[in-house]
Amino acid sequence: MAEKIAESLAVVLPRYGKSLGGGAETLTRLIAEDLLRAGLIGRLEVWTTCAMDHRTWANALPEGESVEDGILVRRFPVDGRDIDLFLRAEFAMRDGRSLTVDEQLDWLRESVNSRALYQHIAREGRNFDAILFAPYLFGTSFWGPLIHPDRSILIPCLHDEHYAYQDVFRALFLKVRGLIFNAEPERRLASELYGEDFQEKSAVIGLGFEPVQLTDPSETLARFAVRRPYLLYSGRKEQGKNLDLLIDFYSSLSEWSDRPELILIGSGEVSFLEKLPEGVRDLGFVSEEEKGELMRGALALCQPSTNESYSIVVMEALLRETPVLVHTHCAVTRDHVIRSGGGLYFENRVEFRAVIERLMSGLRDTFGRSGREWVEREYSWEAVRARIAALFNKLEIQSQKAPGVASPEFEQELRYEICR
Repeated sequence: MAEKIAESLAVVLPRYGKSLGGGAETLTRLIAEDLLRAGLIGRLEVWTTCAMDHRTWANALPEGESVEDGILVRRFPVDGRDIDLFLRAEFAMRDGRSLTVDEQLDWLRESVNSRALYQHIAREGRNFDAILFAPYLFGTSFWGPLIHPDRSILIPCLHDEHYAYQDVFRALFLKVRGLIFNAEPERRLASELYGEDFQEKSAVIGLGFEPVQLTDPSETLARFAVRRPYLLYSGRKEQGKNLDLLIDFYSSLSEWSDRPELILIGSGEVSFLEKLPEGVRDLGFVSEEEKGELMRGALALCQPSTNESYSIVVMEALLRETPVLVHTHCAVTRDHVIRSGGGLYFENRVEFRAVIERLMSGLRDTFGRSGREWVEREYSWEAVRARIAALFNKLEIQSQKAPGVASPEFEQELRYEICR
């Protein structure tokens, strides 16, 4: 039995479930599950809301307790929201206008929040050695950690986006007990935005992966009538993930007679186009096994998003010896490509064609092998557990025996304005 890094751990997420597509929620869930499975924590609970949709935050699931894959999950209803106030702040940030601290707090007050969840954290959080919160930009991950900041560890999943430039998040980073970053560029961004004061209580950890047995994907490709070569996109079919840019760049190759196909898989539909261009096919949502086989058979996985703090799908592709093509302006995925030697990056249509041609010239397998070796070395579960244990030891989580004390505002009125 491994030596425990904490007797008890609670995980607070704005939504929770295996069927969710959110990378931050999935990453946090998998890390917590592994710590329990490996015996590094004695007890694990998940505290979340009744919501499933990250756009509406409507209460879709019943509140109360359930056991999911052997883990106790407690769900709490989402509070009512002033959507107009929330969207005014969103549009102002998007347009580059600076918000006052009061406006920032108003925006967070109308984000996804649950008074019942905060009451539970205030009452029960003191009985847990540590409480993990993720990701940074939602109400539950802002107000929640401030209830028991001495026990709160934030997994921010920080992106270079307008939300990150708000003053309130510097205060949050300074108040929590510790911070877990997914990649070194993410931590550098946090330092540029909020200063160096939190560095000693942070670590770059990432997500662990089991070894993957490489198999012949021919049967799966035949079932979907997919012919090689092809590029693969796997993820939510949203403009926020830069899928529109990827399709546009691909369409610019229309005069290239032997260009590869572009295959799309994942949740949702390509609603921003009336029809897909020639050469692009949407296979819809596929099983995990089918996704792995489609990755294995692809010329490359395309990850065009510029807002990534880790990118699970990049690691999944590299483990299958499939190179990845990423956007130049995403510091994290570009760093993965450079460190691993497992792919290339592009910024415009000319570069997009150039990187594809380079892979088709016979370098695909070289990139793929290098990427696989890097993930197996740096992101095995053993390596990730060691980094988490080192952080918990540095934060002296186990030595914290005194009961936590919730902020008086939450004990008495659960006022959201505790930062004022």
